Amino acid sequence: MKVILDTDPGIDDALAFILLKAMPEISLQAITVTHGNTSVEKCTTNALKLVELLGMQDIPVAMGATEPLVRALSIAEETHGDTGLGHAILPEPKTQVIQENAANLIIDIVNANPGEITILCIGPVTNLALALLKEPTLRKKIKNVVSMAGTIHYPGNATPSSEYNVFCDPESFDILLRSGIDLTIIPLDVTYQCLFTKAHVARLDSAREDIRTFIDRSTAFYMEFHAEYQGIQGCAINDPLAAAILVKPDLVTFRDYYVDIELHGEFTTAKISADHFNATGKAPNAKVAMEVNIDAFMDFFIERVSTI
Repeated sequence: MKVILDTDPGIDDALAFILLKAMPEISLQAITVTHGNTSVEKCTTNALKLVELLGMQDIPVAMGATEPLVRALSIAEETHGDTGLGHAILPEPKTQVIQENAANLIIDIVNANPGEITILCIGPVTNLALALLKEPTLRKKIKNVVSMAGTIHYPGNATPSSEYNVFCDPESFDILLRSGIDLTIIPLDVTYQCLFTKAHVARLDSAREDIRTFIDRSTAFYMEFHAEYQGIQGCAINDPLAAAILVKPDLVTFRDYYVDIELHGEFTTAKISADHFNATGKAPNAKVAMEVNIDAFMDFFIERVSTI
């Protein structure tokens, strides 16, 4: 499977990097970086640090959108730390980004591989939206998009009703919803069931020491945030679940829904909604994960990471 990873690393993004490295079924074509968990500059540095940690320097890394299409920039350093990687410390990278920007790289790779590219979006989807705005016919050439995004019934983690990736750039997500692209959404409804704990860290005893140390130190900060701000023990590893379903879709149960997004609500801006009972009469435009086999996912994550 040929995949472009669009990301804003980010602690849980970093765990998705590690899982992707442990999935030989995936042929990673590029890493495109966006604003989100921290600034695009810090996110790009983090992406370069991670490709060096994982020996993935052959994969091109492109810096992308510095801000949302319409909204003011939002970052989440209270969630992910000043660097974006919690308490983890990685060496400054020697690898360089390519000169081409992220949106153009997405266009080039999709055009060179029509009908073959899956785009895994685990941050705000600004880069993809910019690519679609620049070249509208691209939507017909993308195989599918898997997006860690939104919440249907679960409380929001950015506002009471909205999930952070969508909250950062709802207008870009609106473009994706209306694009006609084969879209899979992995919302908080399933990711917040998958709480990573110190007990899971302990199960990584056979993983490579530097990777185990990175996971321990980065998620320690994430767990502190979840405990202080959300009263949750452990941390939701949202993005690795979105990566995992690329090769193991039976980890979740999907529902086909017409999904829309609120762009102007006083209390519900950036809230996505799913038409459960076909009240709109509109055909489904997304496959949404609504249930998850928690233990199977955690076992999958630990077993795969331990193979690196």
